Amino acid sequence: MDSILKQMDMTRTFLLMGAEEITEENADIIPKGFSNSLRWQLGHVLVSFEYIVFHMAGEEVKLPEGYGELFTRGTSPKDWTVDPPNVAELKELLTEQMGRFKDTFGSRLDETIEETFKAGPVELNTVGELILFALFHESEHGGCIKGLHRAIKGAN
Repeated sequence: MDSILKQMDMTRTFLLMGAEEITEENADIIPKGFSNSLRWQLGHVLVSFEYIVFHMAGEEVKLPEGYGELFTRGTSPKDWTVDPPNVAELKELLTEQMGRFKDTFGSRLDETIEETFKAGPVELNTVGELILFALFHESEHGGCIKGLHRAIKGAN
């Protein structure tokens, strides 16, 4: 079980390391071939983790007002009608989320969740399974952040 917590810590650490290069100047660039920005990627990981892990495990979702409308699946910065949070706030919230995650779920990995979470053809039934899916999802978006960085650097 410690290996799941260690993997979560490592995944978030690598995501935040990749986020170090995100600035207010490059956060909203959407290069050709991409549908979202670096800012959206950070916000999406934050929001998704809250819903996949905290909500599905019956815990309180702690997000600032309006984050769901900005960063859930299917949203795009191209459609935003309000100013998004700044990059520093997103990074801080991602860091705080990890601390809350460890405090809340450190000893609950085998706990069965009330409602099965379906991710495509996969059904998840325990807190540990939710966390592993969230890790998979976060890693995908870490890759998107790397690709966006490369595309933005190549365009300049």
